[in-house]
Amino acid sequence: MGRQTCPMRMEIKGQAMDVAFEALDARFGRMRDYLARLQGARRMPRRADLDPMAFADLLPFVNLIDVVVEDDAVRFRFRLVGTVQSEAAELDYAGRFVDDVVDPVSRPRVLEDLTRVAATCRPRYGRYGMPFPGRGFIDSERVFYPLSADDRMVDGILALHHYPDRALAPRITPQGWHLNAWRQALGRFPL
Repeated sequence: MGRQTCPMRMEIKGQAMDVAFEALDARFGRMRDYLARLQGARRMPRRADLDPMAFADLLPFVNLIDVVVEDDAVRFRFRLVGTVQSEAAELDYAGRFVDDVVDPVSRPRVLEDLTRVAATCRPRYGRYGMPFPGRGFIDSERVFYPLSADDRMVDGILALHHYPDRALAPRITPQGWHLNAWRQALGRFPL
């Protein structure tokens, strides 16, 4: 079951959007607007066009996920994991597949969200508890935004997370984030 071409132009500013951004934390709308500027006349923005300085304050909450086709099956691999994500999970899971590291209770929902983004070329919102060591399930919300190099199929997903639990706020400032690590991660795995 390989990837298919996306069925329609991604509308990230119009009424056709499934995500009601105005009802969410402002960071989600800000990322939507940034990606819309990158998208231009394309159906989806390219991962290669992302400038981490444009959203440096959000980097601790961002994951980049590769859409990988292997033996006619689609899998999702974490290319880059924000520092808040790694600290909360007490695990650096960059380079690992979602189905290998996401808790079995949450895995079906996460995979469903990622699969829908890859199939529809549209952002997807999710809010559900994620298990974290020693803290049980923590309320979290995220929007998965599609990325595409060829403007036909989703080959990457930018995941932006928000935790209403302020205890998961980053302990570093955006200036403390290693932008070189971001740039290295962008080239870590071939598509």
